[in-house]
Amino acid sequence: MKTSIVFLVYAVSSVCFAQTDSVFIEKADGTSIGYAVSAIREITFSGLPTSARDQELMQTVLSSFALYQNYPNPFNPTTTIKYDIPRNGEVNIAVYDIQGRLVRSLARLTQQAGSHTIVWDARNDGGANVSSGTYFCRIDFNNAVLVKKLVLLK
Repeated sequence: MKTSIVFLVYAVSSVCFAQTDSVFIEKADGTSIGYAVSAIREITFSGLPTSARDQELMQTVLSSFALYQNYPNPFNPTTTIKYDIPRNGEVNIAVYDIQGRLVRSLARLTQQAGSHTIVWDARNDGGANVSSGTYFCRIDFNNAVLVKKLVLLK
């Protein structure tokens, strides 16, 4: 499996001006992830990692916490939400409306590291169908939060 990483230029400029100690990486699927500069500057990107330490650091960068765009999007009546977690831990996944109200709690469980998917059937916690509109999927893992926009069209 080949993974592509694109470094965003604006992240480097903010580091140069001491505004942040993180670098943001945009992955090929369009998601962005922040990493501590101390971990990034130790990785050699001139081809394959050359040492065991470089390989371990590269794996840390590539196997991070991620929430991918749901598919299909827009959707009707169901959509699949894919996410990655880098290690075992508690995962909370919920859907909110545009006013920030909880619509549906999809998962609150302990999961093993790796890629996972969950399906939302456009129903609220009471089992009723929700109306067409914009919703937000929020995933919490290890004090980190990622959010993606979901669009339901009926």
